[in-house]
Amino acid sequence: MYRTMSLALAAAILSGCGDPSIETDERGVPKARGFWPSLIEEQKANADGTFLSSSDARRRVDEFDVSSDDLSRWPVDTVTYKRFRDPAVRSTYLRRALGRYAFIEAKERGLGTSLARVRKVAGITSSSTGAEWWSRSVHGADLLPGQQGRSVSLPETVHSTIKNSNQIRSFGDLPAIRGTAIAEAKGRFVPEFFAEASTSRENERATSPAISAGAARAITNEDELEFGVRSRLLTGGEISVSQRFTVTDTNRVSYIPGEQTEARTSISLVQPILRGAGTSHNDAPRRIANMDTQIAIEEFRRQSEAHLMEVERAYWNLYVARAVYIQKTHLARHGATLAGQISGRSGIDADTVLVTRARSLAEQWQADRVRAQAALDNAEFRLAALVGDKRFGPANVEIVPSSAPNGALSILQTKDTIEDIFLNRPELQQAILQYQAALLREGMAANDSLPELDLILELTADGGADGRNLSDSFSDSSNGSGHLVGLKFSVPLGFDERDARYKRRRLETVQQERQVLSVIQTILLEVDVSANEYVVACNDLIAQRKSLAAAQSSLRTIERRWSEGGASEGGIGLLSALLSGYEQVQQSEQAVATARATREIAAANLARARGVLLERWGLKTNIAADTRGEPTYRLSRQ
Repeated sequence: MYRTMSLALAAAILSGCGDPSIETDERGVPKARGFWPSLIEEQKANADGTFLSSSDARRRVDEFDVSSDDLSRWPVDTVTYKRFRDPAVRSTYLRRALGRYAFIEAKERGLGTSLARVRKVAGITSSSTGAEWWSRSVHGADLLPGQQGRSVSLPETVHSTIKNSNQIRSFGDLPAIRGTAIAEAKGRFVPEFFAEASTSRENERATSPAISAGAARAITNEDELEFGVRSRLLTGGEISVSQRFTVTDTNRVSYIPGEQTEARTSISLVQPILRGAGTSHNDAPRRIANMDTQIAIEEFRRQSEAHLMEVERAYWNLYVARAVYIQKTHLARHGATLAGQISGRSGIDADTVLVTRARSLAEQWQADRVRAQAALDNAEFRLAALVGDKRFGPANVEIVPSSAPNGALSILQTKDTIEDIFLNRPELQQAILQYQAALLREGMAANDSLPELDLILELTADGGADGRNLSDSFSDSSNGSGHLVGLKFSVPLGFDERDARYKRRRLETVQQERQVLSVIQTILLEVDVSANEYVVACNDLIAQRKSLAAAQSSLRTIERRWSEGGASEGGIGLLSALLSGYEQVQQSEQAVATARATREIAAANLARARGVLLERWGLKTNIAADTRGEPTYRLSRQ
């Protein structure tokens, strides 16, 4: 009965060795924990009529007593502070307090208010590209002779990038790699089976006939088998349940009979009381692994947004390169035609200077066309490299952008608030989660710097039988029992490496807190700058179109005078004005095409600054299986 009760107690303890489940969403991804609790707390407080100033919110970030909600400070180097402060509760509280303080301070400083200017220009739209003569050729598939045209829209390009880009695939492997740390942390508490077997033989001279019943040699053969289960506990202790059988065969008279079997059932527990004790301390590695996985997911999101931003930039740069090539080709044709006209009149009313000037400029415009074609090829190469689609790659394929930069794809949610930016930017989520992880590491280091004080408990049940009958030895009714209770204590006699590690962790926590505030200021600065760039891009497009209209009007006037006999009457001056007019119109046309692309890029950059670039394309992160069946993260359509 005693042995049965002991085994039942051990089974009950081992059943509680498993770790609490990690909170995940329906895809098995750890739930996002960032600024949203802080913002919800602030919104609820405001709804109840409570409004904190930044100084009031800052005081909540200071050291406090979690158990009593007392904001008074505790000495951080005392055993009381290190032992009884729950690092999990403390890290959660301080993360939320810091997030709320950062949000309130950002609002007080008026950061991120430039979105109001975006709202003003949101209703101002310039004319579409239909009135621009080069736009039809840009979207045509016969721009470069000898090449097969492939027409692609911007949405098609983005989704092809998601499907084919090895760069984005490599980004998705990082959170999968970090996610293995969760299973590693959980594995620390998995029970393990162990077994040991040994055999020994002693053959020594008997110094007295009474030792071996008159035999000259005392011979002892002993076989031992021990097996059991042991496991770490979430409390920091280690428990083991073992069963040992020992079979002894000897001629020593002290053994009656000479062959017998002993059995011992043992339950042992080593439980730390100071260093290494507590569920929060031992659960911290799993919590940190969970946060690191979420941080990696946010990093995947950030890197994917940056890559897609480059894809959009390359797409519109390709549009500009094609437009410039068409405009340069058109200008070169004008130059060749004009040079031919003047050369035909060289013996009539055109002097040598006039002919030479026209030919020189015609050759220069032809050289500009060649350089524009090289820029066009480079733009195609860059887009193909970013997308990673083999259909973009062959040299005989002409990539034709079918999407027009007329603002149709630049849908802006101009009602964004500073709360939305706090929730959407992955860098902010990373920073606040890294701060919470730093707090947990600090709590672990505080616990590790405590003195060692362990409680040792052992409970045994013994039995025996004659011969080699293991079952009889285990079930012998004459079982004995025993127990052991002890303490193990050690303390460093000075400032050791654990104290130094704790000090370093505290400094790292302070650094990470400042990093959070720095990231917030940087992000909101990006929002302000990108919003201003979008406003400037919208206004610049309107101004460039007006400048193009003025240049075209001026050129038409000069062309009329030239066609009315300017070669003979206007001379070199009128020719220079005509050539300059052609160049001015081409430069204005190029400026309009560039301004259109710049506005599209500015819209995408503003979406990235607001943290909604993936949502702009209807994308979300998801877990998938790679070619080897291993988990990885992918972007997929919502």
